[in-house]
Amino acid sequence: TPKLPAGSYKPKQSLGQNYLKDPNTVAKILRTFHQDATKHRPSVERILELGPGAGALTDRLVETYGAANMQAIELDERSVQILREKHPGLRVQHADVMQVSYADLAEAEGQPLVVIGNLPYYITSQILFALADASHAGAVHSATVTMQWEVGQRMVAARSTKDYGILSVVFQLYADVTCHFKIPPTVFYPKPKVDSALIGLHFLGPARLRQRLAGVRPADLRRVVTSTFQQRRKTVRNSLKKLCQGDEFSIQQELPEDWASKRPEELSPGQFIEITRLLFG
Repeated sequence: TPKLPAGSYKPKQSLGQNYLKDPNTVAKILRTFHQDATKHRPSVERILELGPGAGALTDRLVETYGAANMQAIELDERSVQILREKHPGLRVQHADVMQVSYADLAEAEGQPLVVIGNLPYYITSQILFALADASHAGAVHSATVTMQWEVGQRMVAARSTKDYGILSVVFQLYADVTCHFKIPPTVFYPKPKVDSALIGLHFLGPARLRQRLAGVRPADLRRVVTSTFQQRRKTVRNSLKKLCQGDEFSIQQELPEDWASKRPEELSPGQFIEITRLLFG
């Protein structure tokens, strides 16, 4: 059984910490990260690790790519101190990943970031949306991140399945999404109650995203997708009433009847783009 790394300390439940403790899983994640990060790029540069914790991934990243080529953001002061002592050349920012400007970090680096991290389960979606928003401005190239298995399945779900929802539509439009593999609870300390997934996101970037969204603003698209899936048992016509201030005439005029009478899980990501374009121009 893998042991907790020497010099580690008790994870904080309040921060949703689960430390990776299995060297084989660490190696597998690193190999996958390299593939994701070098898609459409010749080399791995400008690495950003989110929540390094006890440093299982950090140690291997520094060994492989060099401390000068990466930085980390960590909220736990104990981790910050230990990582700075262990890797003097590594920039470790003591901050909350939800309060950081990824656009500013990328600007300081002079090119888009490649992100890696074991995301806390309780803020996974918020972090993913923050990275997606940053990718619209060209700040994030790719992300290779560990998350709860169920959340990972939602990101890659096909339409007309129970997992298909907001995450599926938004991220399948913003990025090429891959569910790489399942990670069992036994490789973490403490053991989470559920399986995890390693998800790879290769963001389209500003130019390709504009092309895919055909002029639709990402913020408008998100409003339409969120409005419909928050009331997923209703037809699209009924769930969009609030967004259109109850203007049924507008919905009836703009939306093809066969779309308006469907439930959101029956529509493809491309159809959500078209609905947004019809409603918002």
